[in-house]
Amino acid sequence: MGKSVYTSFVFLIYLVFFSGCVFDNNNSFERGDVISSNLLNSYSIAEIKLLWSNFGLSIPIGLRFSVDAVRIVYQTIDVSGEMVEASGALILPVSEQSFPILSLQHGTESKRSLVASVSLLNSVEGIAGLYMSSLGYLVGLPDYLGFGVSTTIHPYCHDRGNTTVVVDFIRAIKNYCNDRGILYDPKLFLAGYSEGGYITLAVQKDIEQNYADEFSITAVAPMAGPYDLYGTIRSVFQKKNYANMGYIGYLFTAYDDIYQWNRLNDIFKSPYGDMMRDLFSGSYTWGEIIARLPGTFSALMKSTFVANFLNGNEPEVVTAFKENTLLNWAPRARVRFYHGDADQVVPYQNAKTAVTNLTNHGGTNVSLVTIKGGTHETAAAPCFIGMILWFDQFDCP
Repeated sequence: MGKSVYTSFVFLIYLVFFSGCVFDNNNSFERGDVISSNLLNSYSIAEIKLLWSNFGLSIPIGLRFSVDAVRIVYQTIDVSGEMVEASGALILPVSEQSFPILSLQHGTESKRSLVASVSLLNSVEGIAGLYMSSLGYLVGLPDYLGFGVSTTIHPYCHDRGNTTVVVDFIRAIKNYCNDRGILYDPKLFLAGYSEGGYITLAVQKDIEQNYADEFSITAVAPMAGPYDLYGTIRSVFQKKNYANMGYIGYLFTAYDDIYQWNRLNDIFKSPYGDMMRDLFSGSYTWGEIIARLPGTFSALMKSTFVANFLNGNEPEVVTAFKENTLLNWAPRARVRFYHGDADQVVPYQNAKTAVTNLTNHGGTNVSLVTIKGGTHETAAAPCFIGMILWFDQFDCP
């Protein structure tokens, strides 16, 4: 064999074996694998009580444990199925007992850093998570795609765009605990408010239909979520007097990104179509976004698009919202919805429709707790307290 031929042969072997090893190494992570973790903070019972009192919240059950909060970066997939990194916070009781896992999904957020993996005090869910962990739960607070370490546009109120990241965070929690000898029991609880309520119900559906052999759900508390997504959008379009343009902007910007419609200027009036991707890039607080959007539906939305949607002439858009509506299945685990009947952001009808439809499809333990006179803002605390009291009935320490 001549030297040049031999050299070419060796180079070919290198490409096949060594390059292959590098490729495998880059793809060695699986969904739910922990990439990194670090301690965020520790909280005593007294500190948790003080935080709750500072937020004007009552203490419905006595606290039991001090807690540690950990930031976890883990492997998941994005909407297209590509492997990506995501982050979240895990709050653990300081104890050698075995505890159930509670995955607590946060509500609508727009700024990338305002999530639990950065600071637990950034959200209502972080404060609630401290309390729940002190009662005896391993509390997971997933950031979602678009927040924490993830820099994509958040897939707002999108089923698959959020279920995989939550399911994989629950896996990451188990992997983290297994690696450190931390005990957990098979019970799994799911809860969330607003968008978190929507994602909570979507995760239950995903687990029961695709991962029932891996997870055993004990109870689920979706709170104030837009489960009837298509019906809600259609109602808003018919009335044309929705109170907060930020939610509409967020939803259509996210779906335009997910489905690659490239139609923001068909949906929104000028100059807002050109502004949307930047507004929902993760760089701005909700208040900053609202300040830059008009205050009325007619000033934001193009009337031709609204009319076409209502008349059935936007089949791609209609199909996307129908596919992400969560009404046509039969839940197996207990589901208790919580919703204020004066909610001006996510209509109360969402909860009533969800209970009726899920029951009609065969759900046997579906109920609704109504917060009388509760708006989207004022119902939040009663919903969380109701959830805490309900979950505590299921043999927690």
